Amino acid sequence: MPAHLAAERLARALADWGGQPYAEFADEPWTVGERTRLEEIHRTARERLAAAQLRCGQAAQALTDARALTREQPLHEEGWRLLSLALWARDRQGEALTVLRQARRVLGEELGVDPGPALLELEQALLHQRLDLLHRETGVPATATIHPGAARAAEAAEAVGEPVAVEEHRSPTGPTVLTTDLLLGRDEELARLASAADRSRTGRSQVVLVSGEAGIGKSSLLEAALGQLPAQGWLCAFGQCPESEGAPPGRAWFDMLPRLAEAAPPGPYADELAPLLAPGSGSDPGQPDGSPALRFRLHKALLGWLRDTARRQPLAVFMDDLHRGDQESVELFLLCAEQLRDVPLLLVGSFRTGEGDPTAALARLAVCAPVRLALGGLSDTEAKTFLRRAAAGMSERAAAALAERAGGNPFYLRESSLLLAGEGEERALASIPQGVQDVLRRRLALLAPTATAGLRLAAVAGREAPVSLLIHAADHDADQLLDALDAGVTAGLLTEPRPGTVRFTHALVRDALEADLTRLRLARMHSRLGRSLIALGSHDVAATAHHLLHAATVLTDDAGPAVHHARLASEQAVRRHAPQNAETLLDAALGLLAAHPAAFTGEDAPLLRVRLLGQLVDCRIRMGAVVPAREAQQQAVRIARAEGRDDLLTAAYTTWTEPTPWRVRAYADSDPEAVEELGRLLDTPGPDDRQRCLLLDQLADALDDSDPRAVAVAHQAVALARSLGEPRLRGLTLTSLLRRTDCELDSAAYLRLHQELTEVADSQASPEYSWMSAYTAARLAAADNDPARMEQCLVRADEIARTYELQGAFAVARLRRPMLAMAQGRFEEAEQELGAAVAELRVRGAVDLSGLAGLAVGCIRLRQGRLAEVLPVLLAVWEQYQPHNEALTALALLAAGRPEEAREVFGRRVPLLRDFAYPILAGLRGAAAIAFDDREAAAEVYTDLLPLQGLAGGASSLSIVYRPVAQTLGDLARFLGRPDQARSHYLDALRVAAAWESPHWEAAAREALASLPPAPGSV
Repeated sequence: MPAHLAAERLARALADWGGQPYAEFADEPWTVGERTRLEEIHRTARERLAAAQLRCGQAAQALTDARALTREQPLHEEGWRLLSLALWARDRQGEALTVLRQARRVLGEELGVDPGPALLELEQALLHQRLDLLHRETGVPATATIHPGAARAAEAAEAVGEPVAVEEHRSPTGPTVLTTDLLLGRDEELARLASAADRSRTGRSQVVLVSGEAGIGKSSLLEAALGQLPAQGWLCAFGQCPESEGAPPGRAWFDMLPRLAEAAPPGPYADELAPLLAPGSGSDPGQPDGSPALRFRLHKALLGWLRDTARRQPLAVFMDDLHRGDQESVELFLLCAEQLRDVPLLLVGSFRTGEGDPTAALARLAVCAPVRLALGGLSDTEAKTFLRRAAAGMSERAAAALAERAGGNPFYLRESSLLLAGEGEERALASIPQGVQDVLRRRLALLAPTATAGLRLAAVAGREAPVSLLIHAADHDADQLLDALDAGVTAGLLTEPRPGTVRFTHALVRDALEADLTRLRLARMHSRLGRSLIALGSHDVAATAHHLLHAATVLTDDAGPAVHHARLASEQAVRRHAPQNAETLLDAALGLLAAHPAAFTGEDAPLLRVRLLGQLVDCRIRMGAVVPAREAQQQAVRIARAEGRDDLLTAAYTTWTEPTPWRVRAYADSDPEAVEELGRLLDTPGPDDRQRCLLLDQLADALDDSDPRAVAVAHQAVALARSLGEPRLRGLTLTSLLRRTDCELDSAAYLRLHQELTEVADSQASPEYSWMSAYTAARLAAADNDPARMEQCLVRADEIARTYELQGAFAVARLRRPMLAMAQGRFEEAEQELGAAVAELRVRGAVDLSGLAGLAVGCIRLRQGRLAEVLPVLLAVWEQYQPHNEALTALALLAAGRPEEAREVFGRRVPLLRDFAYPILAGLRGAAAIAFDDREAAAEVYTDLLPLQGLAGGASSLSIVYRPVAQTLGDLARFLGRPDQARSHYLDALRVAAAWESPHWEAAAREALASLPPAPGSV
């Protein structure tokens, strides 16, 4: 079985293990043998999981698990062996040997024996660098390469036990040499880049980051290396993130990879890589749908191809202008840096300082220990040399003046020298330009007006443009446009990278040409370019949408085609895994529809708006921005209501097709108007079965939590989804029903739904539902007082979220940290972790948990005796959610010395909702009943909480926990004069405290037991 499948199945099996075997019969002799057998199976499974993790490259997780094995079972040799291997796989060879020596000492001291053959063999392999054994056991690939044909032969040989001949990778001989040639002042940078190349050739990739201001020479440095490495045995690939708007997501990789594929065919990865190697048209329905699973497979194929390519021949990948990269382009660069660390790969990226926000990307790259080349200006001597190369007759006075003004910036120096050549030395020095834009404006002024006009059109088209497009879009004849382009090439403003294409020598040139255009003229040029792309049959929907959207803000005739192409471009962006780009396009299209309604008089504008909003809902859910997604859906509903059209209402309500772990509506909120509308739509024959299923799902969500119809409707939705045989629809409705099912009071039903959801996830390879399955399994574990199993499930959820980059899922699962800190009495840590998680979720737009945060902080401060300190916060929460949180507010008012207000608030209590917060709110109500000497309320709470007596209050929420329900029951029983019942409850509270390793819960239970009168018959 492949290692990754073995690891996945073992992790699932271990997630189902909870507590100790036959724990309730631990004192019975007949269980000893069976308990020993089961515990041995459990330990073996854990060892096999760590071994599988090592073989599939999960060395970090294997290291954690192996450490736990050696702590718990120090006399079992396999744990020590796995720990040593995991350390070696993490480049910690010294520690790996130390672990084996520690194992020898432990075995000798405890058992009086020497290590067995497996440990001795591993020790010899480490000492003598037997890489065949180490690579086989850890999954860390050797630098040797097996070609596809050799791989098949190797598999056949292994099947019959024959030795395998491996074709060794042949690295270039001799050190890498990168000379500056005509590149002044970059000797040190090129030397460091060459050293990084040499290190990467040994089989450990190197990341080089080149940074600096605009025009400082980043691209020139990359080009110098790119021009010299191929002759020294390197396979090189170059991509540049577009420096102008309107490029489709991933453009740098789409340009780079087809050329690389010509030199290094992708072979078995070709099918999965088709979206990158042959992206096709923007409207091709056969392209991927942008799902996380497809994105993961695409990334995996790309990394596999690059890994195999680098093993055959050292590979250098250059990515210029990362500061302009879209999210997917940057993500691919980061994945190469993070996951291709064991092959001869040189990964070089450049970015402009002060532009974009590279903080997150640089933080991820930091663990790769990149070589950082921060380019500064040339020295005065170098600057003067540079100037004299460009203008041989330049005087010393002119060279000194221009060098001082340019600050050593090569582009500034180049443009200054060309200005001096055009204007003459005396005129140029009479008014030295103050900045590079000033230099460029003065250089452009030397050109004929018709030439400047043609160059401005090219600038609006982008950094690079086809000449045919510019000719079609020009408002004068073709010869005049070509003359303008020729003038640009002659003046050194343009280059011709390919026949029929022009490219500005630097983005700053393009910026200077575009900056002086009026808004009206800019709109006219965008309009001509956009309509020319359509007329020429271009498939570049992103560029067409870009031009027309800019034009339509001024020229309303372009609004219709702008919206049409924005829809096409947004669909393309989703397929290319860039929902943020899609959101921007859809927002712009919706803005045009709202601003220029007259431009859409011949169309069904309300239907168009609802469809655009439906796409926006999908984009935002993919981004993890659930709250903004709900706002977009509500906007679509409002449009449908205003039009009085059931078809629009059906379209609006059926836009939500993805699962969420939390309800999107505010706590205890319902939507009566939506309930009425959805009920009416379901009574009409219009919706098809799929729409009916989605309408039922929406109705279940809109109903009040206390309405028994909500669960019944959710069951109807699940039943209809099952009959339709559409797994994703079944997963959506199961998720909604799970939110409506009490995993504590109805754990059997919750477990059945969880198991069905797991089946759906497995059948579809759906990471969203796999994550949800792990999350619901964690809820069951928490309800069963098994925090270890809960953590295993949430670790799996984290792995899924990390692997498939599920936005927002990490932050949701992160809430268990403050919950565990609350349980174990680390209150300051709990408040800090809670604040960070809630803030992250709010920023992502996932869900607003400010009310939950207020409740959690109130519970913490109540335990600390500091409740009055947070009274303002609790009053704000009370105003938002009253009357559902009266107890905590009343207790805070009482602590603040305001007893009358406290009693008034407590008197407004209503029946509590039976949801995740019920054990907490009921426990607080019990505490308040005692504080206000209200025996009737105390007796009512006691009866309500009795079925939950074995729980840690709120733990199944995976976000907040109060205290053992049994502790509250004990306090209520003691208050009601029932000491025997109180004693029983406090003993239960001790058991819950032990399960959660909570010293402060244990202390509270013991203190309460000590306060009770002696039990009858006790001595």
